[in-house]
Amino acid sequence: MVHTHREPLCRGFTLSAGEQTVPTARRLVLSTVRDWGLPLPDETLDDIALLSGEVIANALRHATGPYTVVVRWTRTRLRVEVADTARVLPTPHGDALYAESGRGLLLVAALAADWGSAPTATGKTVWFEVAPPTPRVHMRPRPAGVVTRAAPEAAGLREIHSDCMGKR
Repeated sequence: MVHTHREPLCRGFTLSAGEQTVPTARRLVLSTVRDWGLPLPDETLDDIALLSGEVIANALRHATGPYTVVVRWTRTRLRVEVADTARVLPTPHGDALYAESGRGLLLVAALAADWGSAPTATGKTVWFEVAPPTPRVHMRPRPAGVVTRAAPEAAGLREIHSDCMGKR
């Protein structure tokens, strides 16, 4: 089923710890995004898979189950939330760049449009957001000295407001 990307969407699932938890959860996140027919290119889907795997792996490493994964389309961004039972909020460490592990949050910070964490009654939620790429406007070269301004509407762009983010 293909949805218009203007409506907010949400799907969640609960996982228990196991050898296949991370790959299974990553596949569930991607199949959700594909089922919704969101306007996301393959490169963005690759980022979603990588970041989902990192955040889910951190939950498994630092907390006991169950783990809840929620995927939300907010009309302008895809948000993935992973809730676990650990109460310590994660922080990326600059020295993790050269460590054997611990680079997951550095990847999340580098590739996500936004990310964060919040305490919950039973532990914490770590989330990240990925935005579709901005459409590029292709313009013909113009003669030197000619200055023009293109209106956003001319490029098919318009501002879309989201009220989904306040409804977590």
